[in-house]
Formats: sequence, structure tokens, C-alpha cells
Amino acid sequence: MTFLEIQTDALDLLHELQNHPQYTIAKLKGYINRGNFTFVRKTKAIEGTVEITTVANQVEYDESDESDLATLMIPYQFRYVDGTEAGEPLKPYPGGYPNLPKTYSYGTPFYYWLRNVHAATVTDPATYTGIRVGTWPVCGTADKTLKIDGFFRPATLVNATAEPEIQAEWHDALVYYAVSRMFGMVSHLQPEWQKKSIFYMSEFERMVSEANEFMAIQSDEPMEIPDIYYEMDQ
Repeated sequence: MTFLEIQTDALDLLHELQNHPQYTIAKLKGYINRGNFTFVRKTKAIEGTVEITTVANQVEYDESDESDLATLMIPYQFRYVDGTEAGEPLKPYPGGYPNLPKTYSYGTPFYYWLRNVHAATVTDPATYTGIRVGTWPVCGTADKTLKIDGFFRPATLVNATAEPEIQAEWHDALVYYAVSRMFGMVSHLQPEWQKKSIFYMSEFERMVSEANEFMAIQSDEPMEIPDIYYEMDQ
């Protein structure tokens, strides 16, 4: 479904609230996007690879170097590609970024580090600006590749024709989440609205469970995720 179609389906379920002063389309859009983020956070439904072209002696990389870093949520494998397609897996630097030596060393990397999830509020995808990454030693050669396999945050839906990145059969989850939250903000006024808020959230959680069950069957992700370290600014 498109963003507009998701809104339309939600409006059909919210018809009795449309004259309420707290009801606005802007709030509905915000809750749809929050539902999209929450669904992906609970299911890790968006998976992919960030590829960064190295710059000789550059200490760290962020979304200005590779835009995909802006939505990287949970990395699980970091590779240094130098002549082979798969590349050499790097290990997390012991203790992470805060324990890097003050004097940099340059050469072929053996470790990687990550730091700083920049967000005013971690749960708000609109304020998220990504993870900064680097290697140790600092990569001393240009035009090599750093590959980061991981799970990603969804892009914020803005345009009417935009579609969520999750599979189409899970798009209704965004409708249920938004409708639940819209009923929830006025649930103190009518018991029936509280019941509807609870019901639609249970439908959202049901779809989360179904998605997790499906991906547990289909997933070929590594059995063990490395214990990485990064800081989160809240």
C-alpha cells in the first residue's frame, strides 16, 4: 500500500473521531510513521549492506560519506574488502571508540568501532542521523571497501505515493498502530474508544508476532551477533 492508501484505510476505522478537536491528519501521519518504525524495531524486517569506499587515513565515516549509514540500526558484521569479494571480517575494537589510543595508527584494519546514535529522541525516526564508524588501525589505503551488514530503520513516509519498505502483507500493521494510538489519545472520554485502542494494538502485535515467526523460518542471518559497542545520545 502507498502512504495515502494506509491513511485512507485508517480513516475508515476512525470515522467517529473525525469531528473531535484532537483529531488531525498530521497526527495520523505521525502515528503511521511511528508504527512503521516500531514494527521494524520489533521485527528487524529491513536488512541490507552498507558499502563505504575508504579514503586514505580518514579516521571515521558518517552519512555524509555514505547515505545508508543514516538508517543503519543494528550492525552484525563488518568486513574489509581488499581483493576478495567477501572480504575479511573485522572484530569489534575492545571497549569500543572510547578506548581507542589517542595517537592513531594507520595501515590494514583488524578492528572496527561505532559511535554516537545522534537523535533528539531515539524512538523518533525523523531525528535519527546515523552511526559513525571507523577501523583500527585507521585504513591507510584509498579505494578499498568497508562492508557493514545489518538491520535498518525505515525511511520516513512523506509523499502520498511512497510505500513502506516492509513486505506488503505487513502494511496493515501500520494502520492498526495508528488507529490504536488515535483512539488512545481520547480513550478517557469513552470506554468504547479505550476498547478499540486496545483491540487495534493487539492486532498490531499479532502481525509483529506473525512477521517474526515468518522471518525465523526464512532467515539466514548469522547465529551469533557480535557484541559491539556504541554510544546513544538521548
